Amino acid sequence: MQKQDRLVIKQLGNKQNVEENLPKYADFMSRTYYEYSLIQLAMNLYTLQERSQEYVSTDPYVEEALYAIQKFTGFYVLDKKYENREKDRKEIHEIRNRITAKMRILTSYTDALQIYEYILNRLEYSYEMVDDDFDVDAYSQKVFQYLFHENDKMVVNSKIQMVVSQLPVRITKSRFYDILNESLKIYTGTECSSVDDFAETIRACSGLYRPEGFETEYPVLQEVLKELEGLDYLNLSQEQWQYYSDRLKEMATYIENIVTDYLLLEDIVNEVYAVMTASVYVKEETKEMGYATKVLECVLEAMANETPISEMAEDCFFALEGAPEALSEKLMQGEGLLFDVWSEQQDALKQTGLTEQYADLNLISKLLCNSIFIDLKPDVLEPEIADSLYINQVRDKLVEEFSISFASQNKLVNRARMAMVLGNVPVFFNSQQEISDYLSYSLQHCNNNSELKAVVAIIDEMMEED
Repeated sequence: MQKQDRLVIKQLGNKQNVEENLPKYADFMSRTYYEYSLIQLAMNLYTLQERSQEYVSTDPYVEEALYAIQKFTGFYVLDKKYENREKDRKEIHEIRNRITAKMRILTSYTDALQIYEYILNRLEYSYEMVDDDFDVDAYSQKVFQYLFHENDKMVVNSKIQMVVSQLPVRITKSRFYDILNESLKIYTGTECSSVDDFAETIRACSGLYRPEGFETEYPVLQEVLKELEGLDYLNLSQEQWQYYSDRLKEMATYIENIVTDYLLLEDIVNEVYAVMTASVYVKEETKEMGYATKVLECVLEAMANETPISEMAEDCFFALEGAPEALSEKLMQGEGLLFDVWSEQQDALKQTGLTEQYADLNLISKLLCNSIFIDLKPDVLEPEIADSLYINQVRDKLVEEFSISFASQNKLVNRARMAMVLGNVPVFFNSQQEISDYLSYSLQHCNNNSELKAVVAIIDEMMEED
């Protein structure tokens, strides 16, 4: 980072020479964002094209999205055509929304199928003789020692959540609702959006969330899920158990392949979107921008002609070595100021005519953050705070949804839903003794020895992997 850029950031952070520094900071961030997103786009589009030589996506929308990516990369990087920028940005925004919607559906299928994986896992040993001689107290102590082996509180809490999600569920519905209530109360005084996000997580992990398009977007997954929902698990033959266990593995691979495509595709869409947004603010091109542009030219040519990517692209990557890291460091130093300026200097931005550019910078900061599916809605400068009334409304809605589900499903499905939730709520124990008691009680009250053996096998594997 150049000395003058550091000075601008320092002065603006101290609210010095605000009107003079606002355009300088905006130019620095626009240039850095553009260069960084251009290089990342070159790298990821190159990777996607190389991957396509070995693997053809099973989802037809990947090809549709790629066509738009090629088109906009050509317009904004190679041809510098900015005249339809707003219309084009709406189109890439819709493509991003479509990919995000598809990912929600795939994630919802993963959550829904996990319920039945949980059930099938506990049936594994019901088809063979199980030794009754098992020391529950000794095993409870072994798991307890595993949980508290380390001093890191976050690690300990994560282990508790994982173990609790696998233990036999032996709590009443009323206790389950109490745990939901206690978990939600933690969010009192936070933003309402945080409460909503937590409630959405609970709906998702329990398999209750069914987004628009869930029943129609992936017929193969819908068919398997319907079969699993209709099985009589208490009278499942070993052959049926094996068949559906294998089907679940097949569906997991099917989902994983499509998700891999969409993760890379969403990264690329975000980078194209960022390039389109920042391009109009960049006044001069650096040599690194030139190398990245040349890579993209080679990749687009290979895509259009269905030929290998020119070796020139690799030469350009050598020239770009170290550039992404240097740019990332620049962004780390400059980005921390962005939201403060946006939230505190609205009047100054209007006076200097920079409101639109700073809105675009905030958009780009989201597009290039680690959470690639982040909501792009503008930040609420005065967010609504959740009081006890709001918390209770969210709780009552969740309880109602679970009550309806519990009434319509069998005991095995209901316990599986509870288990998934218990693994995602904040740790609800008040002491180590409570945790020890819960471990013992859960294992001692597992009246089915085959289920107990399955649970022990799952937790043993968990402890061995740690």
